Amino acid sequence: MGTINLTPSTLSSAPLTGFRQEPAACLVAPVTVMEPRQGDSDGLRWTCCAEGAELLARVPSTAWNDPAGQGWQRVKHNSRREVWRATIQGIPYYLKYHFHDQGIRRLRQLFRTPPCRAEWEAGLFAGRAGIPAVRPLAYTLDMRRDGRRCTLLVSEAVEPVQALNEFWLQLHTDNDAVRRRHDTAQLIELLAEMIARAHQAGFEHLDMHAANLLVQPLGPRQYRTVFVDLQSARRGRPLSDRAVVRNLTQLNQWFRRHSSVGDRLRFLRAYLRWRNEFEPVFEHARPLGLSFRALVSALESAADRHAARLWARRDRHSRRDGRYFLQLKLPRGWNGLAVAACKHPADESRASQVLFDRAWWCRQLDDPLRWFDAATAPACKDSHSALVQRAVLAHPAGDLPVIIKRPRARNWHRRLAQLWPPSRSRRGWRMGHGLLNRDIATARPLALLEHRWGPFVLDSLLITEAIPGAVDLETFLRQQRENLSARDWARLKRRLCPLLAQQLRRLLERGFEHRDCKAGNILVVQHPQLKLLWIDMDGIRFRGQPTPLSFVRPLARLHVSLRNVCGLTRTDRVRFLKSFFVRYGQPPERWRDLWPLLAAASAKKARAKERRRAWKLKHYGRE
Repeated sequence: MGTINLTPSTLSSAPLTGFRQEPAACLVAPVTVMEPRQGDSDGLRWTCCAEGAELLARVPSTAWNDPAGQGWQRVKHNSRREVWRATIQGIPYYLKYHFHDQGIRRLRQLFRTPPCRAEWEAGLFAGRAGIPAVRPLAYTLDMRRDGRRCTLLVSEAVEPVQALNEFWLQLHTDNDAVRRRHDTAQLIELLAEMIARAHQAGFEHLDMHAANLLVQPLGPRQYRTVFVDLQSARRGRPLSDRAVVRNLTQLNQWFRRHSSVGDRLRFLRAYLRWRNEFEPVFEHARPLGLSFRALVSALESAADRHAARLWARRDRHSRRDGRYFLQLKLPRGWNGLAVAACKHPADESRASQVLFDRAWWCRQLDDPLRWFDAATAPACKDSHSALVQRAVLAHPAGDLPVIIKRPRARNWHRRLAQLWPPSRSRRGWRMGHGLLNRDIATARPLALLEHRWGPFVLDSLLITEAIPGAVDLETFLRQQRENLSARDWARLKRRLCPLLAQQLRRLLERGFEHRDCKAGNILVVQHPQLKLLWIDMDGIRFRGQPTPLSFVRPLARLHVSLRNVCGLTRTDRVRFLKSFFVRYGQPPERWRDLWPLLAAASAKKARAKERRRAWKLKHYGRE
């Protein structure tokens, strides 16, 4: 069955209520108040506005129960919700189904407002307050789809449109610097005005992340911003200072990674200015009890707490079966975890752009020890602590090169210690995904396997993605020094210094410590852009809040690992330290005070390294 035909007079493609194209046009834009009405349509009880009633009168209930049969497109789905895009006589609408057929969800409905009704009421409130938001047309609480109980909300579609996070990244690919700055400033002003209007109107979007704000182009370099997903919004009461900080922190979480400090500060100044403009207009408006400096400080602290909670939740997801990870039960007593999909793909990682299913992993891992058969291929690394082998996994999307690491014990003490969980491979799995969850680039762990006897770990494997063409930092510098001219070599060092400083600073600020922070454990990727990744998860530990001098040992280790690389000068080391200590509120000359401390730590580390090398030669005959 195709799309349902309706006459043009029954539908409206009016712009969003309450939005002004020019920020300074007026403080309260004229709105069209939608008067809700209730009625039955084909046996379904609906609450709708006038336009929604006309739409429902011409669409049979069987169409709402079977959106796939109408040729409509499903754009989002999970176990609790589905979102469909319905095209009716060339005009798009969005249908949001909320399922509550399971026991716990059915119980929640007794104590909570149904999501579709909450979003309907929030949409009406936003329209009356002039807050730009997607306009709901109708909802029903009495529907069944495929034998499941559900509710349905029908809303107008805003098209063409992009999520704020996608639009922001696209905006910053513009090579025209002047145009990019102008468009960024316009978008910042629109966001600040919209959020300030909502807060002063007593409206708080409790899930205000960048994907729940839309940007619609109106013309050449003219845009408008829109709220979406309003079922969790609070409305009709003044926002406290704490609520304001909490709400802005949610938005700030994504922009901390993808915008500059200057852009975020400009947004806050514009937000405070618009709050003052709207204060005499709305009933629930109130002055903010924080100065600009106090607001910046409160947001920084709240953002750290919000990020810690978010990271902890993602860490838990990586340890159980779900949408992005799979639990595996394999023959011969092997069990483990594997990646199913990646929420945030990376350009340099092809595995992050591929979907994996349980059956495919079970086929690939039916005999995991076959990769370490000496008759098949020698290990690329055979040390007293681990066996490392390269392999290629055949996938329908293309062959996937991987590195497989099998920990081993060099004496009976280590063997006894490694019997107890967690295994070294499991620690590497947790650490690798913990780093990725915290925006610290690393080689992506793809699968973890353990062979257990009761609580004891007899054997384990960690499969990590191998990135073609990537080499460790020390090897990369030596190769480039030989192949580049003096000018290109100097340019390369200037590009690498801030990248390396940022990677190490981010690792330490997130509470991690790398006990083997050397150039050989940093991977350099050149395509599609120059990027650094951490490897060797055995040496990384989570220590929590960093101490004031927690950076001394990793900086000393890194310096010692690069001291014999030709072409690295004292000026390069100073430039690196300056980049490392650059931070908001940090004294710019701090590196000078710490130079003697770092020099002493580096000398001590160099002596310890020589003693360790002599010990290895004596006991193993190799380094």
